Amino acid sequence: MRLNMALSLLILLAGMNNACSERKQEQSETPTAKENGPAETPPPAPAQMRLDETEPNDKTDQATEIGQGCIVSAKLEAAPGAKKRALDWYRFSPANKAVISVQVSAVAGEDIDLTFLDAGKNELFRVDAAPAGEAEGFPNLSIGSSAYLRVRGSAGGAGGDYLLTVTMAEPQSGHEVEFNGRYSTATALAAGQRVEGFLGMPRDEDWYLLPTTDMTKTTVMRIDLTAVEGVRPTLEVRDLERRLLLETSAEALGQGLVVRNLGLAEGTESIFLVVKSAWVAGPKPKKLIKTANSKQRYSLSTSFEEGGDDLEREPNDKAEQAFAVIDGQKVRGYLSAAHDVDWYKIEVERPSLLSVELSALDRVDLRLYVVDPEKKDAKRNFEILRIDDGGVNEAEVLTNCALKPGTNYLRVEGSWKKVDGQWVRDFVNLDETYQLSLGLRTDDGREEREPNRKPEWATPIQVGDTLRGTLHPKGDLDTYLLDLSAQDGPRDTVIECTGIAKLDIALALLGPEKDEDGRHKVEVKSNQGRGDAREQVEKELMPGQYYITVHGSPRTESNTQDQYLLTVTQP
Repeated sequence: MRLNMALSLLILLAGMNNACSERKQEQSETPTAKENGPAETPPPAPAQMRLDETEPNDKTDQATEIGQGCIVSAKLEAAPGAKKRALDWYRFSPANKAVISVQVSAVAGEDIDLTFLDAGKNELFRVDAAPAGEAEGFPNLSIGSSAYLRVRGSAGGAGGDYLLTVTMAEPQSGHEVEFNGRYSTATALAAGQRVEGFLGMPRDEDWYLLPTTDMTKTTVMRIDLTAVEGVRPTLEVRDLERRLLLETSAEALGQGLVVRNLGLAEGTESIFLVVKSAWVAGPKPKKLIKTANSKQRYSLSTSFEEGGDDLEREPNDKAEQAFAVIDGQKVRGYLSAAHDVDWYKIEVERPSLLSVELSALDRVDLRLYVVDPEKKDAKRNFEILRIDDGGVNEAEVLTNCALKPGTNYLRVEGSWKKVDGQWVRDFVNLDETYQLSLGLRTDDGREEREPNRKPEWATPIQVGDTLRGTLHPKGDLDTYLLDLSAQDGPRDTVIECTGIAKLDIALALLGPEKDEDGRHKVEVKSNQGRGDAREQVEKELMPGQYYITVHGSPRTESNTQDQYLLTVTQP
């Protein structure tokens, strides 16, 4: 029996050893925590040094000294008067050049503002982004030897305790730091470089100096500015004399912006890029404000690319910046923002007729204007003609627009659409270009002249004339003036109009008399034919001025390819 017990004990011990060996083998085959990631929680960061504010410190020469990152326990005294403010001064003096971040905790009832001075006690900027009773701060002030901070309470404020948290870090490449709020302190930027920065206060302006000597006549620049929560950014481009070349803003809070094809005059050595916050509607009615975000950085990047002679260049959002085009030219353009407007100008030596084709652009509904040169600076009612016949991904076509000698203008932009009961314009395509093709021919008096919708715009026609006309866009109405004032007595008059393929035509003759609404009365009309069938009216006419109208039937149809012939005879 003892022998059996000993054998059982040996078997049991062997099984335990095997189990231990198996567990060790399993453990050795399982990846360690170090292989998967940190095996241990990293040690906590050292606690920031704590200081007490030294009083009195209401003057710069009494400022509390701060030489490194710390938390300062301080108290804002009660204001010495109803219109006066309590204040505390601090002096930063890091051992080496540093970027400091400052945060002042909330003081109940106090609207704290911060003012920074340089080592010579010259004011750099003031921060007052938060409302009363909330914390105030700023994220990225660069300090060489020293700088001053003033913490100030509200006029007549009761004061209270606060904490001033200061962090100091070494400057990092690619990070914008303050103060760069003027051209003289602009941050150097290279093409292709990406820089990150803060709009840390509502009136913050970040200036960058960008060399452009590598740009040629056909080079264009792309500028990308990323979104920042709660901020609507604005980008300005200025020359070395600080003259504004371009200004554009994001469409709304929390959106970024892109300038797709900036062009510069050949020989431009450098430009300034200025990033700042745009005006937006505030909490109070009819009150505009600027916003800031001292916690989230924006990203600004630039790049150069070859555009070619046929690519429009920004800025061309105004008539005075219009991109010059000539007869027979085809030009390309970007719609790089919802509010982007591209202006073009064409010089005309003699009375001419203009035809334009604006190609389709993916995801975009384009609109084309011919602008009255005398109204080019007006904000509305500036057009001679507006063409908005197509929809998204569809082309626009203009025919027979009469141009006077001199400088004439075209304007391309995105159309308006209704979304949730509101009219908006939000078409953008940063990747593809539209194409604008122009044709100009001398006005020899043998074609209708657009616009001629109204009697006062009517194209003249005489007995014996045959004029060509086009019914486009949809709803087009062509009006002709037949002046028989010099005629001796009544004469039989025949008016004929040839048909147009796939489009029924309506022909009408209007007399000199007007109805109660001031419109010329219809003498006779014809709308009998179909498609390319001829329309004709005949009537004995007395001396006077008459109007002939031609339009499609129904008016929702048009034809850009074929022309009708309108003839007036007196057998």
